[in-house]
Amino acid sequence: MLEFFRRHRGAFLITLTIVIIISFSVWGGWKSEGLPMASSSDPAFTMYGEQYSVGEMQRLERYQQVAGMLQMYDLFGLSSAAQEPEAGGRDFVFNLLVLQREMERLGINPSDAEAKAELEKQPAFQEEGKFSPQRAYNAQQMLGMYGMNAADMLEVAKISIGYRKVQDLIGKNYIPSPLETEKSYASRHQTLKIQTIDFKLEDFKKAAQIKDDEIQKYYDENKESYKSEEKRAVSYVFFENPKDPAPETPEKKDEAKKDGDKKDAAKKEEPKDPVAERQKLLKAQVDRVNNFNNASFEAGAKFDDIVKKLNEKAEKVALFTKESAPAVIKDEPELLTQIFALNKDARSISDPVKGAKGYYIFTVTQTEESKQQDLPAVKDKVKEALVAQKAQEALAKAVNDARTALQDGLKAGKKIEDIAKDKKLTLTAVKELTVDEPPTDLPNAFQIAREAENTAAGEVAKAVDTDTGATVVYVAARELRKRDDSAALRKNTEDRNASQERNRLFKAWFAGKRKEAGLSMQLKVSA
Repeated sequence: MLEFFRRHRGAFLITLTIVIIISFSVWGGWKSEGLPMASSSDPAFTMYGEQYSVGEMQRLERYQQVAGMLQMYDLFGLSSAAQEPEAGGRDFVFNLLVLQREMERLGINPSDAEAKAELEKQPAFQEEGKFSPQRAYNAQQMLGMYGMNAADMLEVAKISIGYRKVQDLIGKNYIPSPLETEKSYASRHQTLKIQTIDFKLEDFKKAAQIKDDEIQKYYDENKESYKSEEKRAVSYVFFENPKDPAPETPEKKDEAKKDGDKKDAAKKEEPKDPVAERQKLLKAQVDRVNNFNNASFEAGAKFDDIVKKLNEKAEKVALFTKESAPAVIKDEPELLTQIFALNKDARSISDPVKGAKGYYIFTVTQTEESKQQDLPAVKDKVKEALVAQKAQEALAKAVNDARTALQDGLKAGKKIEDIAKDKKLTLTAVKELTVDEPPTDLPNAFQIAREAENTAAGEVAKAVDTDTGATVVYVAARELRKRDDSAALRKNTEDRNASQERNRLFKAWFAGKRKEAGLSMQLKVSA
């Protein structure tokens, strides 16, 4: 165990407490609609011919939570090392088992000393640029509340070390060729001289002409899309997250000092641990949510009866549409999604919904179905849709015609300025840019640079879609200029290319190993 973590005690980190207690209090999320809760002994999945239970899957999932708490962000890449649809979003668990199998096969066995040194470097344990034993101890104590300990932190550190070592073994032999590096350097750092022709969608909207018979035809063809919005009314209970303790003000400090001076001779009561108090409040919140949710699955359960029985407070919201929700819930997108997705006939009371400041459980009390709207009521909307459609078509045609005219004219030996003038196109002055350093004063500079990068000098690039329409790009010249930092940039290019290719090789290798593991899911769990 990490005895060096036991040297100091102190307040837990509030932010870490919030993350961990919520993550571990309800192991897999509350039960899904209509599905029974699985027990820890139920089979969850099979890999390498060995069956793992729900409890074992929970334990492996917690390693990911510990990695997050320790801010081992490089280990997050294990989730995407290999992905399969049947994993249900739990690729970290299955990739972890593959990694551990390969570490054993390759003889990678990090020592406790290596793991300890790895932990001491983690941002979560740093204070003023140095390792803080107190922060480490706090984290260890917090893990103990959820059946984990210092050994689990050591294990996560070993996994992180092993992950890097396996990556190095698979990709270390790849070295990009000097020619490949030079081509990549030239592509990203050469100076591109460009000119652009901008097309504004708004101009084409103004020119669009819409007739009444077109409006009627469009309405008839798209009648089903012109219906009033569904409305729903709800009653809900809000389980608010405990608030952070207010910071101690100078006035409070002075008051506390005076009070302390008066009671110097008296035995003082031991102050409460603020984080322990917060943990208690968080647990109380989770217990309230669980109690309400469990009661909702009882036979004949009614929302108002549960509210009364558990002494909760229900809030009522009158009929509203999803797009015009009342202020009290308008900033809770997940709640709104669930309100309008709930099938009241299948289940009248919702599952807990996580919001920005707490959890919600609701019931739909009234529904007003959407109704077909007649043409007079939506004529302006239909006309607006037709204008947008015609404008987009006209824009696309104008862009294609311009590119064709420019390309044909350039092939015929004409100058770009003469072609633009002849076709009444507005050509901008020459601008210089590089792919890695597109100018900040050029709208859509990044996309323009990407298209220009793949276009030869004297040619027209593909059109770039913009927020206001589209832009046609002409590459006037490409120049690889001398730079004082060229050596460093070439080295960065070589390192980046090597890293990307090694990562690609590792993922391809790892995906093969994951296939060999033969994952088979027995438990259907929501991601």
